Amino acid sequence: MAHTLAVVFAARDMAERARHDLITAGFPGASIRLHDAGSDDMSAAENLRRDDNDSLLDSIKHFFTDLFGSHADRHIYAEAVRRGNVVLTLEGASDADIQRATDIVERYAPLDIDAHADHWRAGGWQGAPQDASAMRQGASMQSDTPSQQGSMNEAPGSQQFATDMAPPPSSAGANVRRYPGADNLPGTNYDDEQYYRSHWSATYVTTGARFEDYDPAYRYGHSMANSDSYRGRPWDDVEADLRSTWEHTYPQSAWDKFKAAVKHGWERVTS
Repeated sequence: MAHTLAVVFAARDMAERARHDLITAGFPGASIRLHDAGSDDMSAAENLRRDDNDSLLDSIKHFFTDLFGSHADRHIYAEAVRRGNVVLTLEGASDADIQRATDIVERYAPLDIDAHADHWRAGGWQGAPQDASAMRQGASMQSDTPSQQGSMNEAPGSQQFATDMAPPPSSAGANVRRYPGADNLPGTNYDDEQYYRSHWSATYVTTGARFEDYDPAYRYGHSMANSDSYRGRPWDDVEADLRSTWEHTYPQSAWDKFKAAVKHGWERVTS
């Protein structure tokens, strides 16, 4: 299964050094991108949506939505960019390559996005739900050791967003995340999204769960039903395999809780 790795740096030079080491290690340069407020990606996103009167922040959010779908972390990456940080993404990495890439980027003091998001909220930021950590079915924390270099201070140019509080200390295990790659997700089809939202509303909304909680499960079932490995096979024949892959990719999300949504995504394609 292909994944997208995402990591935030306080300074562009650290992100560029991480990118250089990834390329030297054999990762294709075209799959590694740096995103900041002045990058071509962000400028293009802004220009495409100027007619809609979106702000730069809205444009950045749209861009990360294209990468991560409705995943709650997109709000944090957008805010990190707004505050002058740099987001490095590596797309199309295999399971085996994810840990190797993580070991490389951890050399350059990536930021703990959860700690920073809490810090920003304490200063009045309301861009992401406070319980976003409970919604991160799509993200796996890859690092077990804290970064040894750099500091947690915001990058130059971001001081206008600073509060009187000091930035949080580094926290182990929260610096590098992976997400299901775009190839593993269904296309951003409006009809599909409305279909899944309708099912969520009828099935899960009364439990207090957000659509973002179940969106990865719908997408996972949908994408697996479309994959070469499982296309045309009945659910009962593939459930064990799908469960194994799900538990490996989403280790904090119990299969029994999300199985029905996965199956509904599967049946969207196979029925």
